[in-house]
Formats: sequence, structure tokens, C-alpha cells
Amino acid sequence: MSCPMWRSLGSKGFIAKKGRLSRRGSVSAETIATLLLLLALGIGIFVLALSSTSAYTRLYEGKSLSSELRVALSFIQMKIRQNDLKDAIRVEDNPVNGEPAIVIREVHSGEVYETWIYQDGGILREAIMPEGMPPSNEYSFEITEVDGFSVKMEGNLLDISVWLDREDGRFGRESCVTLRSE
Repeated sequence: MSCPMWRSLGSKGFIAKKGRLSRRGSVSAETIATLLLLLALGIGIFVLALSSTSAYTRLYEGKSLSSELRVALSFIQMKIRQNDLKDAIRVEDNPVNGEPAIVIREVHSGEVYETWIYQDGGILREAIMPEGMPPSNEYSFEITEVDGFSVKMEGNLLDISVWLDREDGRFGRESCVTLRSE
């Protein structure tokens, strides 16, 4: 069985097809339009996938920053509530960098210790030191990453702020703790 389209090629590559001549290998306008439409659709889907990926990344980073800050505030609040005794909690400038710190006085086995909660070098730290001994980063535990930490004490109200600085702005959390022991 032979195809009449291939059989009737003329000398210049034209095919006689139902009374008209057509060029072999020609493409109709509908085919080109369909291909262009499919190309535009593919590019649109690719752009949509890229934008949704970047949106997901931004949301994930925001939640991660929020989680870091919640961990910091939760740790501080727990320490304060565990040691909420008369004259046990005070705010003082820490000797490491001169910024404010929370100092909690505790007695363990007859010995007096001070727990210093302070920020230095982008890390919130906790140092448990014998009373009168200044804290140092060598003897401290890292709690979490924070770029800033501020604390103010007015009467029995402790106002605590932690924040992270990023290129698209500052993310922060604040908390107030009322001391029952004052």
C-alpha cells in the first residue's frame, strides 16, 4: 500500500492533493498557534512554581525566627517563675558587655549561686556562678540565637524583649512578668 502524498511529488517538491498544490513539510498557522500556546502555558507554570517556592521559603524562615524568639522568652519566664522569691531576682548590667542582664539568686546545698541570663555575640546565654563572681562566656550555656535582649524592672514588673535582626527587618517578641514575691 502506498501513500498518494509521497507518490505524486513533482519536480519542485510539490504534492498534488485534491486539485491543489501544497508544499511538502509546510506547517499550518493552527499548529504554530497551538505550539506557542503550549509554550506560554509551560512558562506560566514554571513561573508559578518558582514564586510559590520563594513564598514557602519566606514563610518557613518567619516561623523559624518566631520559634527562636519564643524559646528564648519561654526559657526566661520559666527560670523567673521557678525562682520567684523575695529579693531573688534583679536586673543588673552584665560584666561581659555592659548590657542588661537578669540575675537570679539561688541557694543549693547551703551554697549561694547567681544565675545570669544575658545576651552576648548574638547568643542568649545562661551562666550559673558562685555569688559575687562575674559571669563569663566560658562558663555559660547557650540558650538560643538572638541579636538583642533588653530587660527593665519597674517595681514587681519585669519587661523582657528579645529580637533578631534580618535583612528584611527586625523580628521581636516582648513579655511582661509580674513577680509575686515583691
